[in-house]
Amino acid sequence: MMNMMTNERKIWEAALLLVRRHGTAAADVAQQEVQRLRSGDDALTCVVWCWIARSTAELLRPYPDEGERVH
Repeated sequence: MMNMMTNERKIWEAALLLVRRHGTAAADVAQQEVQRLRSGDDALTCVVWCWIARSTAELLRPYPDEGERVH
């Protein structure tokens, strides 16, 4: 059995791919995947998709939060 690890970079890459493919609907697409996985028995995949959904929503935010540093 292979031990798989998901790192933060892969999460952001997946979020960026969703935005490129689905545009402003990307966060909704990711959230639909989370909802689909919640009824299954693969909790880890569901958690990863929760991270992807959160990252996708963050990519689509039009303005930074108050006090957030911008590079």
